[in-house]
Amino acid sequence: MLVVVCFRCVRLVVVLVRTVLPAALAVALSGPSAVAQMPASRAVEAVSYTNPVDGTRLTGWLALPGTAGPHPGIVVLSIAGTDPLVDRLVDDGYAVLTPERRGFVDVEPLLRATYVDLSHDALAALDFLRSRDEVDPGALVLIAQGDDTPPAMLAVVASAPAIPLVLLAPPALSGVETFRLEQRGAALRDRARPDELEALDRYVEGIAEVVLGESEPYLRAYRLESLRSGSPVQLPRSAAFPSDERQMHFFASPLWHDRLAFEPREVFARLRARVLVLIGSEDANTPMEEYLASVRSGLEAGPTTDATVCLLPGRTRHAFTEEGVSAIAEWLSARVATRAELRAPSMERVGSPGAPGGCLEAVDR
Repeated sequence: MLVVVCFRCVRLVVVLVRTVLPAALAVALSGPSAVAQMPASRAVEAVSYTNPVDGTRLTGWLALPGTAGPHPGIVVLSIAGTDPLVDRLVDDGYAVLTPERRGFVDVEPLLRATYVDLSHDALAALDFLRSRDEVDPGALVLIAQGDDTPPAMLAVVASAPAIPLVLLAPPALSGVETFRLEQRGAALRDRARPDELEALDRYVEGIAEVVLGESEPYLRAYRLESLRSGSPVQLPRSAAFPSDERQMHFFASPLWHDRLAFEPREVFARLRARVLVLIGSEDANTPMEEYLASVRSGLEAGPTTDATVCLLPGRTRHAFTEEGVSAIAEWLSARVATRAELRAPSMERVGSPGAPGGCLEAVDR
């Protein structure tokens, strides 16, 4: 069913619903967008499609430009407020699909999913766009933010056609180290003492050892609960997982196993498509020098010939800021032609067009 609605209003309802979801889905909603919200109407379609690998029924929103197609198609994976980005992309002539992550209503389907399962969801979204008459099947892009970036990276690696990839605040250090930094950062904000920080590091190491070393889910949950009851400190309160006995159920899940086992540098080294990595100077729990070095080394080891790492002012993990939206739009315009641009004979795209403006620091390959 195709209707003309206020796209921002639709997305606002989705965001409001998400604030009452279980903790695993609320983490990316912790900060408001830095881009002003203004009314905008466009053709928006509620769509559904199926992950052909495991049969999961998926839903999302498809926003279409008002001009004649076919348009380049973009899948945006995020549980932050995506309106600033979607509005800009649609205005620029792109068809944009914003999927709802599995587990939107009931968190269990998400906890039971592996990163490979979620990568198949992303590939199903790309296939759905490819099937639409309004979309150019040869001009697809995948954009992912925060926790959605690891499955997006795996999806692009697995895709037969090379799919340009935009990543906002992807992990760059190991899954265990990323988790440790998150917990230590939260504890520091709670004014934890040095001895409490040391105990917290040991507790995180113990959780990781059990999650990654115990293959049987029941035994994993049992050992995690024993570890929790014997620890002198507990994990800081977080939107990513419960603070009571249910916490161990989360950590015993396939999703958290893959999160802790993820090695970003190895996956960066497998990317062959064009890729833009954005990280914000104010993104929390990010040792910037180490982060940037890890991303660069991974990309330099891989087959891609067009990779850009851009340090932006502000945040990229839980918000689409004006700087971030502009950087994405500029990067895309130099690499993915819209129908209007194809009609302009002066448009030229040769080799790697370079980094977008606005980067505090940028590295191209």
